[in-house]
Amino acid sequence: MNRAETFSEAWRNIMSGASRAVWFAFALAFLGSGLGIADIAATQSLISQANSYKGSGANVTTFVAAGAIDGEKCEQLAGLPGVTAAGALRSAPDAKFLALPGSTVPAKEVTSGFLRFFGAQASAEVDGIVVSNDVAEALDINSPALEPKQRIETEQGTAVVRGVYDYPADGRRAGFAYGILVPVPAISAFDECWVSSWPQHPELRTLIRLSMIPAEDEPNTDPPVVGQLNTRNGLNFDGAAQFDQRITRLGAMAALAVGVVLGYLSVRARRLELASAKHSGVTTVGQTVQIAIECGVIGLMSWILAIPLILYASGTVGGQDLLTIRVLGIKPPLMAAMAFMIGATAAVGMTRERHLFRYFKNR
Repeated sequence: MNRAETFSEAWRNIMSGASRAVWFAFALAFLGSGLGIADIAATQSLISQANSYKGSGANVTTFVAAGAIDGEKCEQLAGLPGVTAAGALRSAPDAKFLALPGSTVPAKEVTSGFLRFFGAQASAEVDGIVVSNDVAEALDINSPALEPKQRIETEQGTAVVRGVYDYPADGRRAGFAYGILVPVPAISAFDECWVSSWPQHPELRTLIRLSMIPAEDEPNTDPPVVGQLNTRNGLNFDGAAQFDQRITRLGAMAALAVGVVLGYLSVRARRLELASAKHSGVTTVGQTVQIAIECGVIGLMSWILAIPLILYASGTVGGQDLLTIRVLGIKPPLMAAMAFMIGATAAVGMTRERHLFRYFKNR
C-alpha cells in the first residue's frame, strides 16, 4: 500500500469499529487516570502531612539556657540553609492592664526574628507589644491589621499594640497562649533560642548550641537543653523518603506493562484480518504504519478522556506543588498510550502470513 492507502485503511478501521478504538481508548483512559489520580492522592496526603507538621511548630528546635543565650548569635542562625526563622526570648515582668484589674498577663521579651514563629499579624510601622488572641479578646481590642496604633493603658503607662498572634493548643509547649511579646534589641543575654527550618536541617540540634554565651567562672547551674516546640508529631518528618517510597510511584510502570498487553491483545484479536491482508500483498512495514496510526488515534482519544480528570483531581493543590502534582498524574496515561502502540506494533511483526489457515481455523 502507498501512503494514501495506508492512511485511508487506518481511518476506515477506526470509523467502522474494526480497531475497537472507542473501547480501547476508554480502557486506556480508565487505566491511566486511575493510576494517575492514585499517585496524586498519595502525594497530596504527604503534602498535607508536611503542612500539618510545619503548622504545629514541630519543625521548631528550641535551646534553653537561662541567661546564657546570645541574642545576636541566635538571630544569625537565620542565615543557615533551610532556616526560615530564628529568634531569642527571655522572661519579663508580668504586665498589668488597667482594663483587667486584679490580674496580670505573662510577658516575654523577644528579638525581632522571634515574631515569625507565631505568624503574628504585626505592623512594621510602629513599635510596641504583640498580644495573643486570648489577651486581645480579654482587652476587647481590634485587629492591629486594621488599626496598627491601638493603645492600651497599663500600670506602667500607655502601651501600643503592634500585633496579634495565635498559639493553638495542638500539642506545642504551653505558656504562650495567654501572654504578650515585647520586641527588644538582640543585645545582652536571653533565656532561649528558637530556630525553625524546612526541610529540617540535620545538624540544627548541634548548630543551635552556637548561640550560647561561653561559660565563665560561674557557669549556669541549669544545664542547657535542646528540645522541640511540639513533640506530638515526632522528632523528624522525612517527606522526601516517604515520597520516594510511596507505592503509587509504580503507577507509570504498571501503566506501561498493562498498556503493552492491551496493545498486543488489540492486534492479536485481528490476526486473521492482518494475515489475510499480508496474503493479498500488504507489506509488514505498511501494516505496521497502519496500526501505528490507529494506535495514535486511540492514544489521543484516551488522553482527551484522562487529562481533564487528572487536572480536576489536582485542582485542590496550589502554589509551587501544582505543576509537580500534575506531571505525576499525567505520566500514567501518557505511558499507557505509548505502551499500547508498542504492544500493538510488536504484535504486527509477530503475525505471520503462513499461519493464515491456523488463524482461520482458530477464529
